[in-house]
Order: sequence, then C-alpha cells, then structure tokens
Amino acid sequence: MNTIEPVLLKGLQKTDYESVINHRIRKILMICSNYDAFILEEDGQIETQIYNEYIDLNLSNPPKFIWVQTAAEARELLNTVVGIDMVMSMYNVTDKEVFTLASEIKRERPGLPFVLLTHFSKEVYRRLALQDMSAIDHIFCWHGNADLIVAIVKLFEDIRNAEHDILGAGVQAILLVEDSVRFYSTYLPELYKMTLMQTSEFLKETLNEQQKKIRKRSRPKILLATNYDDAIELYNKYKNNLLGVISDVGFTLHKNESAEDEVLDAGIRLARYIKEDDPMMPILLQ
Repeated sequence: MNTIEPVLLKGLQKTDYESVINHRIRKILMICSNYDAFILEEDGQIETQIYNEYIDLNLSNPPKFIWVQTAAEARELLNTVVGIDMVMSMYNVTDKEVFTLASEIKRERPGLPFVLLTHFSKEVYRRLALQDMSAIDHIFCWHGNADLIVAIVKLFEDIRNAEHDILGAGVQAILLVEDSVRFYSTYLPELYKMTLMQTSEFLKETLNEQQKKIRKRSRPKILLATNYDDAIELYNKYKNNLLGVISDVGFTLHKNESAEDEVLDAGIRLARYIKEDDPMMPILLQ
C-alpha cells in the first residue's frame, strides 16, 4: 500500500466531508404554458439534457420535473404531492396568480425556494418592476441552455447546505456579487462548470472510491449576493473559508431596491472593506 495513503486518510477523517450536501433538490415543480414548455424542453429533451449534464460533470441524482401550466394547478399539486424541493415558474404575463402563489408558499413553506425564469427584454423587466417580487427567491434569464437549470439547482443546494458545510465541515466557497439578472444568469453556469470540472480533475489524484466520493462532495460552494448588505453579511459569515470574491462594480446597497438606486462604486466600497479586514483576500472586479 502507498505509504502516503494512511496520512491522507487520517487528514480526511479530521474533516467530516461525508456529512456535507445533506440537503438535495430531487423534485422540481415547473410552471409554464405549453408554448414555454416546448421552448424549455426543446421538444421534450430538457430532462435528458439535465441528465447528460450531470453525467458529464460527474454528478449523481439529477432532479425530476413535474410540469403544470398554471399557478392554480401548481397550488393543487403542492397540496397532494410529497417531496417537492423547488418551484420554478416561467414568467407568463397572463398568469397573474404566480406572484400570489409565491407569497403563499413563503408563508406556508418558508424553506421552499421559488424561482422565476424569464426571457430577457426591457418590456418584461418593466412589467416585473410593477409586481411584488419579495416572495421570489431569485429571477433568472433563460438563455435556452440546460446549464442554467443545473446552476440554479446547485446554487440553492449550496444556500441550504452552506452553514453546515462551510462552518462545520470546512468546505471552501467563492462569493459572487452581481445584481444584474442577465449577467449572473450567465456567470453562474460557467462558475459551476469550472468548479465541477476542476473537482473532476482532482478525482484523478485520489487513491480509492471513498476518497473520490469525499472530494466530489467537498467542491467549493458558490455564494451569490445581489446587493451590498448581503455581500457584507456573507463575507463576514464565511470569510475564513472564502477562496476569493468576484464582484460587479456598481450595484444596489439594499435588498429589493430598484435599478435606479444603484451605487456606481459599490464594488469599490466592498473591495476596500474586505481588504481592510483581510489584505490577502483575492478580489476580482468585473
């Protein structure tokens, strides 16, 4: 047996990576019209794309989708089907109940994520600005690529597991600060793909199947902040395990502020705050 194996195993046992990623998203309720379902599925292939993406990235247990056309159908299904871990809705101007449903979910099931998918257009964002978005966890811009769905699933798994895995097990993290729906919908899939592919490369160095499993579970988590307050809170909470910070230059200071309230040098302020606390923390402004 390789002489370094006992040393590696002893080091790995000090960090309980076997207990990380306990909360998984396995069942997603998708609300969209027949037309949007066709666009999303690309003639019925989105689940196949998700499955193939999971295989390519060396991931297991891809989520299952349950499809409904309206918020009313979703409400009925939520009361009858057990084990739904996330609700996604394609923005539909005619289905006003989606925002009411999101509010009901936040009251009755505060731990159930509600995500809104939308195509990018100024008119869509103008309409969304008139809605009460407080019950929506995140909005994402759909580019027609299944990578985004994988990134959304991994983002919310990271959110749910962050405190236990980062503070308890020592898993590392990357902080992304970006308030543009269009931009973080592009960045997140790329960031996750990079970290997952890097983890796959590390697996080649491991000594046995158990260590491969441990290393796969211990990939860096991505923490997304869309305003200054959230960025400061996440930094202060997880700074001892942060690999680095990637930040926009201009963004809002507080949650649920409009784009008109954006502070043009908020990223500079954030960088100064972090560097005063930790001069060695890597920061990328983009």
